Amino acid sequence: MDMETKEVVLSRLLPKTGQGAVYRAGDDGTYQAGWWRGLEYNVNRPRFIRQTIDGDDVVTDLATGLMWAADGNEAGCNNGDVADWDTSIDYANGLDFAGFTDWRLPNKVELLSLIKWSAVSPMKYQSDFPNTQEGKYWSSTTWLVITAFAWYIDFADACLNVQTKVSDGYLRCVRSGL
Repeated sequence: MDMETKEVVLSRLLPKTGQGAVYRAGDDGTYQAGWWRGLEYNVNRPRFIRQTIDGDDVVTDLATGLMWAADGNEAGCNNGDVADWDTSIDYANGLDFAGFTDWRLPNKVELLSLIKWSAVSPMKYQSDFPNTQEGKYWSSTTWLVITAFAWYIDFADACLNVQTKVSDGYLRCVRSGL
């Protein structure tokens, strides 16, 4: 991949800094590279591309490069069922979905990237992620204070919190997409 292609890819995957003013030609305000956190469109391009592959619904996030299981009631989301943390990780790692076998449980930052902050409950990208439950979705991130706990996102209120790993939670599998 040449340098120009790398710059284009990085400008899509990395977040904008927020600098809009140009203080000098060539500064961050000149290019405003990246993608606004939470923005659904950037330069008339949709952020989420939804498609069906081998009969399974997936969404590719152009802002992060991640591919997500789309429908909360399909196999990529444990068919809408809850499970404890260890079972959720095993399920995701063993998933054969949309022709891919490299699915995993997302970390807490990746899972937070799905929150639509302007939405009312459930706080998600409604049309791109149907059947998302108003409940706790596991991340793969362990809480370092007490390692028997892991981070979750509650899509009812966008709450990022921890719970014991033996508790039940929903899951949405992800893969490194692009």
